Amino acid sequence: VFPERVLAGDVPNRDFLHLYGPGSLWALAGWFELVGTTLAAERTFGLLQHLGIIFGLFTLALPWGRRVATACGLMGVLLVITPIGLSALAWNGGVALAVWGVVASLAGARRVEVGGRGGRALLVLGGFLHGLALLFRPDLVVAVALAAVALLWGRRRRELWAPLLVGAAAGVAPVLVHLALAGLGPSVEGMFLQPV
Repeated sequence: VFPERVLAGDVPNRDFLHLYGPGSLWALAGWFELVGTTLAAERTFGLLQHLGIIFGLFTLALPWGRRVATACGLMGVLLVITPIGLSALAWNGGVALAVWGVVASLAGARRVEVGGRGGRALLVLGGFLHGLALLFRPDLVVAVALAAVALLWGRRRRELWAPLLVGAAAGVAPVLVHLALAGLGPSVEGMFLQPV
């Protein structure tokens, strides 16, 4: 219902209470605009979010072998799909974006350290995906920050931190549009105070 209201011109936190970031509503509203507003469309979007988490976990575990990666992917299936079905939730979209942000950031850091090409671009992409994750769920800031610290632990080189931060700033920047439309007070109350 919320993405339908966005398509009708309503603004989250101004016209209706929404406890998460606007990114999930914008993404789902865009999807509905593209394929139509149906329950099947919403469930398909939810499936894509779930697959993002599952294959992201699989990809992160690949360095330990295909068996471990497959086990991680299957565990992801059990943890993600079983409790909620195929609902398109802000949490699932945010987690999928954050997991792929870690995948891209790890690949970028490895390339930069060995002098390979494209490492900085992957770091920017990783930061951008983390920023988008925060646009879906601002409370993921703890997980995103811990992932960045773990990724860059002991690496004080600016060529790793700077692209990651630039990408994150670009990914979360659309929240400024939301703040301009909904207002600072209603946004803070809806996204931070009401959920608590």
